[in-house]
Amino acid sequence: MHSINNQGVVSAFALLILVCFLVRSWGFRFNPNLKFQPSANFSWVVYSVLILLLVINVAWNTFGGNGNNIFSILFSYIVDIHSKYINVPSFTSALEPGVLEEAERYINIMILLIASRNLKKWRIPIAVYGSTLLFALPHFSNIGWNGQTVAATISQVLAVTDAMMWVAAYFYIGKLWFIMIVHFFNDYLINIQWGWNSPSTWTGDFNDWATTIIPLIFGLIVTIWMMYGKRRLVMEENVDRLLGTDQELDFSRMY
Repeated sequence: MHSINNQGVVSAFALLILVCFLVRSWGFRFNPNLKFQPSANFSWVVYSVLILLLVINVAWNTFGGNGNNIFSILFSYIVDIHSKYINVPSFTSALEPGVLEEAERYINIMILLIASRNLKKWRIPIAVYGSTLLFALPHFSNIGWNGQTVAATISQVLAVTDAMMWVAAYFYIGKLWFIMIVHFFNDYLINIQWGWNSPSTWTGDFNDWATTIIPLIFGLIVTIWMMYGKRRLVMEENVDRLLGTDQELDFSRMY
């Protein structure tokens, strides 16, 4: 119970509940689990590939990025799990951001979607890239945490922008809880290898630069891929459902 309270798990779920009421007060329905609706644009192949890409993203973030050349960094995986790190603090310190940061991301997404509701061509890019920026920037608060340097923090901020593909996945899948699970496993698998309170490091070698830039590029490529064709149409359909644009909404209630 101390770990749950001390590491902010209670606060995370409190924020999630607050977000539910806040979005509802704006005239929308907070729905972390959009029910599947048959669509001519939906593809189970795209769905499966997207899930696979998310698995690759988490697996590489947690077990990849090893070596001093591009091939080993991209394709070598080292699983170095320590039993001493399989404990309650490792679990709760991954659960807290999985819930809290995704609830924050959701409210940022909704604010950006509402603000750009009359720019239908741009509302999804604005929500994806804008919410990613708002997700990444708070990581600057890690400067000095357990001795984490400014350079290491900048590297961390750049690397976590790969989560832009998580936003695209949410728009396609419609399951916020699924993205919360992805986020949880991403952090938990790191915790049980390095310890939940281990800071990011930076030496400036090739591996550091590669493991900073590769996640960003990977996330950007996947996100751009999702922005076109029928994939984009499915995302647009789910955004319409989130905004309730098939209903008359009184936006004046928000001001």
